[in-house]
Amino acid sequence: MSTMGRRVCTIAAIAVFCLAAQEPKGPAPYMEEEVRYSSTHTPGVELSGTFTKPRTDAPVPAVLLLSGAGPQDRDETTAGHKPFLVLADYLTRRNVAVLRTDKRGVNQSTGDYKTATTADFASDAQTGLEYLASRKDVDHKRIGLIGHGEGAIEAAMVAATAPQLVRFAVLLNGTAYTGEKVLLEQTSRAEIASGFPEDEVDADLRIGAGVYRMVSNGRSQFEMEQALNKVPEEYRPFAEPWKRRLPQLQSPWLRFFLSYDPAAALEKMKCPVLALFGEKDMTIDPDLNASQMKSIFSHAHNHEAKVKILPGLNYLLQKADTGLSREYGTISETMSPVALETISNWVTKQTER
Repeated sequence: MSTMGRRVCTIAAIAVFCLAAQEPKGPAPYMEEEVRYSSTHTPGVELSGTFTKPRTDAPVPAVLLLSGAGPQDRDETTAGHKPFLVLADYLTRRNVAVLRTDKRGVNQSTGDYKTATTADFASDAQTGLEYLASRKDVDHKRIGLIGHGEGAIEAAMVAATAPQLVRFAVLLNGTAYTGEKVLLEQTSRAEIASGFPEDEVDADLRIGAGVYRMVSNGRSQFEMEQALNKVPEEYRPFAEPWKRRLPQLQSPWLRFFLSYDPAAALEKMKCPVLALFGEKDMTIDPDLNASQMKSIFSHAHNHEAKVKILPGLNYLLQKADTGLSREYGTISETMSPVALETISNWVTKQTER
């Protein structure tokens, strides 16, 4: 291969040459341990993960990483990237221990992923905090949470219900509205950005709102299909894709997510909070949710809550052009150095207190 061939990463070669650019190389300057622990809230669930800590005999501060929606592994592997591997490496090199786990029912963790809801994953997160607090090499007074997407919702839930376990929390591209509103906004923004005709966007939103309400109300797949057969004539072409999706809309997770409003948990958070959003995130509307979080924290008089939108970053906190999910795998960086530094600096300040 020519010198130029080695230096240039085409889109076809990105997965081979570029995507692992930020992943840690060689022997790590810290300790790494494979861990397993049983849920204290759900029988039969045993969580498997990786614990990394600085090489020191003194108890250290620690964070638990909570991944976004879907059957995520401990590295939150997405489009060839491993965001949590990169984040864990970055923080551990800066003297913060990190625990990251496979979600229940994923890879080496046991339990039933298909029947689990966000509340179940939050209970797993609480178990993770209890595990960290039980370790002699962790300072139990300096343990925090870093949640991404759905993980940010879980972090708020745990901080609200078990404040004694959470010293601080970082919410990455979290939400402040019901899942129904979040998903409809997601559909609208993605379709507009992709150049869909206005009538198609409007039809998808109207049909989607109706479908999501039926899901929340526990309607069967047959009932929803019958309802879609009765939409107005002009909407029928747009109803077909929703019919094909009906089998995937029956999960307990979706029913919970659609109706759950994170605002109540956010309002109960009394610990220091850093809420970060990517300006070009097309999964979570950054302006809408950041504004709502600011309002909630202000109303709750949480003066140690900080909300910030990072320019040019997408849902994975990569430097992006469009922010659309199809772009994730074409970007060489796994997580923006600006995001990594912002998170690390803030966590360091909280753990120095």
